[in-house]
Amino acid sequence: MAEDSITAFINKVPFFLGFSEVERQKLVNRAECFEKYDKGELIFQQGAHGDTLFLIIHGRIGLYRLGTINVKEGSVSLKNEAEKFITDLNPGAIFGEVSMLTDAKRNSSARVVSAQAIVMKISKKLIDGLNHPTQIKVHQQLLLALATHLDEMNSQYIDLQYKYEQDISSN
Repeated sequence: MAEDSITAFINKVPFFLGFSEVERQKLVNRAECFEKYDKGELIFQQGAHGDTLFLIIHGRIGLYRLGTINVKEGSVSLKNEAEKFITDLNPGAIFGEVSMLTDAKRNSSARVVSAQAIVMKISKKLIDGLNHPTQIKVHQQLLLALATHLDEMNSQYIDLQYKYEQDISSN
């Protein structure tokens, strides 16, 4: 993917809509920010330290989590861990932001599920090197992304709770 096509894509990504053309170009012109992966390649593994978030430029990324969760008397057991599919992410999606912001270990693994993928890596170091107004824009977009992810998870939880209650009442 040539720099011009990356610039055109970045200009359409909601994450960067509030950024000026100069701010977007400063990010796009950093070759170290872009990485290409082939199908099946691991971008990061659950439990790893993460100081970088990722923006999908091209391809699809699958998120996976280890564990078979058994809840007994209020405790959780992760015996017989197996990798479970969580979701696929498409171009324009960001992921890995929670670990970058909180210094927590990655709570899932990210792997390429399409033939190839190109991701933009945005590290804490890169953000800290931006001027203050640009840093504020990055943080605003991260808050918006986190709020959107939280709202989606709440909706999924409510849907699952409703389905569970329906299943119980039909038995």
